[in-house]
Amino acid sequence: MLQNTINLYKDAYTGLTREIWLLSFISLINRAGAMVFPFMTIYLTQARGFSLKEAGIIMSFFGLGSVLGTYIGGWLTDRIGDYKVQFWSLIATSTVLLFVLRAETFWGISFMAFLLSVVADAFRPANKVAVANYSQPENVTRSFALLRLSINLGFAIGPAMGGILAAWKGYDWLFYADAVTCLLAAIIFRLTLKDDFKSAKTTTKSKAAQKALKSTHSPYKDHHFLYFLLIIGLLAFAFLQLFYTIPVFFKQSLGLDEGQIGGYLALNGVIIVLLEMPLVYLAERNMTPFKIMKIGAILIGVGFLCFLLPLKLVGLIAALGIIILTLGEIYYMPFASAWVATRSKAENRGQYMALYSIAWSTASIVAPASGFFLIENIGFDGLWIILSAIGLLGGLSFWILGKRVEASKKIANTPFNR
Repeated sequence: MLQNTINLYKDAYTGLTREIWLLSFISLINRAGAMVFPFMTIYLTQARGFSLKEAGIIMSFFGLGSVLGTYIGGWLTDRIGDYKVQFWSLIATSTVLLFVLRAETFWGISFMAFLLSVVADAFRPANKVAVANYSQPENVTRSFALLRLSINLGFAIGPAMGGILAAWKGYDWLFYADAVTCLLAAIIFRLTLKDDFKSAKTTTKSKAAQKALKSTHSPYKDHHFLYFLLIIGLLAFAFLQLFYTIPVFFKQSLGLDEGQIGGYLALNGVIIVLLEMPLVYLAERNMTPFKIMKIGAILIGVGFLCFLLPLKLVGLIAALGIIILTLGEIYYMPFASAWVATRSKAENRGQYMALYSIAWSTASIVAPASGFFLIENIGFDGLWIILSAIGLLGGLSFWILGKRVEASKKIANTPFNR
């Protein structure tokens, strides 16, 4: 039994390319240094003296910048290649972080927050395209899973280090540390990875041929992909409540203190680090992507149903809800990224990845305000029922979309269409 488990973990991590490991390591450094955003609201209210309302508006500029940044990042990736976009995004982020400290007024900080999010999130679609490029066809999903693992591990390290640094040296040092780690990630990126892949502008023999190919495979004309984005946006809205309304529920309804809340939320990262790679490895060997994503969406719905259990079962509610939500995350997020990568073409993979990231960015703008609005009007139980319904609807939608995609492949492979 023990040997089988060891072999499972070994197989789960075997076969990934050197470049995927390097990209994941660079992402770990970058995310571990991302100390500013988790403490931004506290920084704005305590160090800068803004009201909660003003801080909320400034934070909304991060969301708006994220949408624009991911779009620009995808657009640039298809024109100059993912390598240049990733490198210069890291350099620009390191620079802009230092300028945020120099902003004094409300609108000045709002603009810098917007600009910081634009340059930082331009990295995301380019990074996903790089993962698709460096992966082998048989392990593209595990490559995305490894990247997610490194990002989650980095997010676990960053806030912890940021809290210590802020208490020791002050909030300004969070910006310096973040800038240094971005620069360090850029240097390691440049020294260890090469721009081996042709950019989109060189993948076809002529500009006319390239233009025709992009028009034929435009993500805006890919109805299956647009339907997929709608599902992803709804599931993202539901899942993001893990970081917005669930902590409030733990505090107000379950009576947990901050330490206990942090401990239960940390289960999410611990489970991902320990279980995601072997679970993804087993799932991709035995099921189709849409079947796996369907299971993931349903698990998210079931996870929210756990919060409807009798409130006296405090520990069971908190632990079971987080565990099932995390399993749902594991079963649909890496497979969703992998499906987008395989759905797209080399010439427009940046656009596909950008729209996928924008679905998440948009959900991150809508999720907090909408979640608290629903709580005020229908209570926590009403919110959990709605989110559970979204998860179950997402599962049904993935099942329908999977059928449609398979049907379209059969039509495309008929003798007449070939």
